[in-house]
Amino acid sequence: MSDHDDSDPDLGSGGSRADRRAEATDVLASNRRDGYTIPSATLYPFQWNWDSAFIAVGLAGVDPAAAKAEIETLLSAQWSNGMLPQIAFWTGAEGYFPGPDEWDAGTDTVATSGISQPPVVVPAARRVSEATGDDAFRDRVLAPLAEHLSWWRRERSTDGVVYTRHPWETGMDDSPAWRPVLERFDPDAVEYERADRKSAELAAQRPTDWDYDRYVALVRQGREAGWDEDRLRERCPFRVEDVLTNSVFVRACEDLATLFERSGDEDAAATWRAQADETRAVMRDRLWSAELGLFVPYDRVADEPLAVPTVAGLLPTYGGVPTDAQFERLRRTLDESFFAFDYAAPTYVGDDLDPDRYWRGPVWTNTNWLLERGLRRYGADAAADRVRADSLALLEREGFREYFNPHTGTGRGSDDFAWSAALYLDWTDER
Repeated sequence: MSDHDDSDPDLGSGGSRADRRAEATDVLASNRRDGYTIPSATLYPFQWNWDSAFIAVGLAGVDPAAAKAEIETLLSAQWSNGMLPQIAFWTGAEGYFPGPDEWDAGTDTVATSGISQPPVVVPAARRVSEATGDDAFRDRVLAPLAEHLSWWRRERSTDGVVYTRHPWETGMDDSPAWRPVLERFDPDAVEYERADRKSAELAAQRPTDWDYDRYVALVRQGREAGWDEDRLRERCPFRVEDVLTNSVFVRACEDLATLFERSGDEDAAATWRAQADETRAVMRDRLWSAELGLFVPYDRVADEPLAVPTVAGLLPTYGGVPTDAQFERLRRTLDESFFAFDYAAPTYVGDDLDPDRYWRGPVWTNTNWLLERGLRRYGADAAADRVRADSLALLEREGFREYFNPHTGTGRGSDDFAWSAALYLDWTDER
């Protein structure tokens, strides 16, 4: 059990919590562009979908106008079919891979990637709406948010649970959960030059070339199909019902229903609440692993679960998915596996955990934020307090890094990482 304690805002020689909040605000300001915030100047110089959503959550309490702009700029990159892209290339992308030419996707106004990300934008929009009390903002975003969740339901689902078509679409890019799927296909020889390994130290923290070959092959398959979901539905070798994406989708349906209810549209509210209930029911059945005491992804191509213990398996709590019995089992897994580290909660707890490599073991602030919210939903406040305290300890000791070693707490990946700064602001907001 962690002994990190965030009850005292005096951080000693490192300064006060007020100082840290000022630093977080400065990080967001330095990463700010015209209407949106980049995740990191060193690795991610454009607008990323779920990054902007987490950033808007943090901005809601310190810069409401910027929070609203973050959401609305992201929505302005939406495709006509409702898909909200993973990346919007609002500026030139020279030297970045994969850039706009590799994706060959977008709208009349902006080049984009051809895939999406977990729809955190809907819970973020609700948070911004509640923080600002701006009914006009709420009413402006309702239609595009509904169109986006409708896209997930229409194009990526048959029975309520949605599926993803690329590891990048899940947000947990190189999770060990994807290896069994990626091992099933050998990509043709692909030539490209990675832009994400700027030093030997960073290269050891990023996805391997074996993984990246397959990521690029999936992008090129999508591009060759013109990003046509009908053409890709049966040929894409990566069709996975991701737990994290579905957990956020359920919560997004629920939050969209609340927004519609507040706008006076009771019929739309009822429709989205029913969708949340439908997805929960299927998740409880198909994505639950009694053996692991976690929810696990489902491989639609092989028609089998991917029984790999990742932090995503805890995140259905965010959407109110687990039954009481499932939550009790999940809670034991949390204690026995994810809390058995100096810092909770590592993104993977298998025997081959790599504490420094991207999603294969480090602690990430965004999954911790989702987990903490989910635990509180189930009344597990002591466990939620542990996740929050560990997260704050990491951010206050190491700065606003992209991710952290769960044993030593050492910051890894990019520094001045925007969602780490934003979620620090949200965790320490005294509202």
